[in-house]
Amino acid sequence: MKAPDNLSFYLELINCNYELYIWEYDTKMQLLHTNWTQNIFSGNFLSYTGLTRLVEEHIASGKHTPVVLEAEANLLWIAGFSYDDTNFNNCYIIGPIFNGRDSHMLLRKHMDKYTLSVKLRSEITKTFDQIPAIPGNIINQYAVMLHYCLNKEKITMNELTYLSVVPTSPKRSPHAGSQEHAGIWYSEQQLCKMLADGDPRYKEALAKSSSLSSGMKTDPKDSVRNHKNNSLILLTLCSRACINGGLSPSVSYDLNDFYATRFEECNSLTEIAKLTETMLADYVYRVQQAKKYSHISTPIQNACAYIKSNIASPLSIQELAEKNGYSEYYFSHKFKKEVGMSINDFILNEKIEQAKLLLAGTDDNIQTISDDLSFGNRSYFYSCFQKATGMSPSEYRTRNRKV
Repeated sequence: MKAPDNLSFYLELINCNYELYIWEYDTKMQLLHTNWTQNIFSGNFLSYTGLTRLVEEHIASGKHTPVVLEAEANLLWIAGFSYDDTNFNNCYIIGPIFNGRDSHMLLRKHMDKYTLSVKLRSEITKTFDQIPAIPGNIINQYAVMLHYCLNKEKITMNELTYLSVVPTSPKRSPHAGSQEHAGIWYSEQQLCKMLADGDPRYKEALAKSSSLSSGMKTDPKDSVRNHKNNSLILLTLCSRACINGGLSPSVSYDLNDFYATRFEECNSLTEIAKLTETMLADYVYRVQQAKKYSHISTPIQNACAYIKSNIASPLSIQELAEKNGYSEYYFSHKFKKEVGMSINDFILNEKIEQAKLLLAGTDDNIQTISDDLSFGNRSYFYSCFQKATGMSPSEYRTRNRKV
């Protein structure tokens, strides 16, 4: 398969997920072909975005590997190069790409710097809304694949180059020997140890750590953003500490993703503080549960971790047994012998614990919580919750509300 055929197949593959376009340039960086049809980025857009110089410098350096090009407003392109031995033949640009879900918002802020007519601003916005936001690791994979299509050579993502026309921020020298952070490391280690141990006194360690530092010394000029940043750092520390304490990595990472999303959705300092409290309590409880079942065999531990991670999904004994390579009968018997309760009782118990968190930490209505946890109907949910806690879901929310 020749390079043009490879490229055609490559574009078909990546366009199964994201709609990207291609620009082909000759050895003098003159545009040969593009399938881009919009006015914006039409023609030889590399010149007016300032990216031509970066590409030419990369080629002149003798490097054959792809480049991820960055322009203003978080816009990215992948540049790949075809060679015959050491002779440069053509340059292929794939894009445009946004990196991050907030890129469209950043673009609008960037346009505010310029005096644009309503018509032009509308045209730009309409075009840019069609540009896909692709995670950085996927962009890197696409760049590696592009190089293979062009040169039949396998490279790693470590060999990619990132080049940008965005001005760099002024360099600052670190303050050596500062006493401003004295004692913070020790208090953080104490906090992490308590989280790993499932020690309920972690609140004392957190208070001590907070008294020594107010978080990262950055100034986003937005107190809510600043608190979110600090909470996300605490979430990461907590997640890793709890893995060290015996919590399943898959459970910990899933929780990390869940709470990171929730923090980004917060609109006030109070909401962030309450969610932080819920997050820590949730992690510590799960570490305590992991330690409680540490004596059981690895297959049953894996089954428990899977149940906890997928508690909102319909779960069947047959599915769990097959995942661990057992018959349904043998797995059910083994599970009850080691855990002390049947699989169905364990699943129900985990659903109730998740319902408690949702009732206390969210504004989701009770019917939604019942549906999300696959209880079947609200009446059954009420009955199970009442039996497990001694109170109705609405009573529990009233007494334990954290939002």
